[in-house]
Amino acid sequence: MATIVVEALLRAWRVADPAWRLRLRLVSLAVPVALVPLFFALAPWRTGAAFAASGALFASERWNLLRVGAAGAGDLLLVAAAGLGSWLFLRDALPPVLERLRQEPPAEDGAWAAPHAFQARVEQQARRLAVEPPAIRVVPSRWPVFFAEGRRPVELVVSAAALDALAPPELDAAIAHELAHVRYADPAWGYALIAVRAANFFNPALHWAARAVVDELERRADQAVVEAGHPAEALASAIGTLFDRGHPEPAAAGPLLERLARRARQVGVERRRARLVAAAHAAPLSHGWLRVALTAFGLTTMLYFVV
Repeated sequence: MATIVVEALLRAWRVADPAWRLRLRLVSLAVPVALVPLFFALAPWRTGAAFAASGALFASERWNLLRVGAAGAGDLLLVAAAGLGSWLFLRDALPPVLERLRQEPPAEDGAWAAPHAFQARVEQQARRLAVEPPAIRVVPSRWPVFFAEGRRPVELVVSAAALDALAPPELDAAIAHELAHVRYADPAWGYALIAVRAANFFNPALHWAARAVVDELERRADQAVVEAGHPAEALASAIGTLFDRGHPEPAAAGPLLERLARRARQVGVERRRARLVAAAHAAPLSHGWLRVALTAFGLTTMLYFVV
């Protein structure tokens, strides 16, 4: 419910600024996660039959009045939701783990050391975004790899395939994008989101909200690249190049699910690129903190009456 309300507000208020979109989405994620346990501890009367019958706006136990064979519809819905939530969590959590297991150990003779020219580009872009240059780790992968990870210190992880695929303007924009993640401590946000998702693996709505937060983190980093003076077209081109090289078109006779999954990811990438070029400079949200506070208060009030 919190996710639906915030999504409606984002559309009604036409929020374009990535920072404010992120804050509102974090409210939709944090309010239920933090307050629902508090409600159980501080307001135990909410779990009683009297509150469900007279005070609750939405009581899930009423769904069990509808029977499907010997089981209640509410119980079946919970089981289905738990299965969907578990699948969504594993779909996002397992691929990075498997990718790490497939990577070869770095060569001891320095064959995987970052090229000096690339190190110079990273230092130049770090000065441009006013951040400390991160450590660079080149991984032996035949696929394009380009991301920032870690907390202290943060590492910029790349592969030779990524460096070879990008033209100089694309490479500078891609470096700036990852350094924007470093500036905003987005890797730490990623770890926190994974922890929250793991603790709530059974909740598909929470996974959807968490993935929306990740999308806003990427959107904020895109905005920072443009504000640093890089052409939006260069970053959009880099995003497309890395996706095309990292997700080759499957054979027409290949598995249908594989082709559908690749097409879904491609649609998301195309939408992000179009949004980046069309709205390179987003207007800030007027009275932003007031709207965030009202949203949090409204969700808190609404969730109190949902049991």
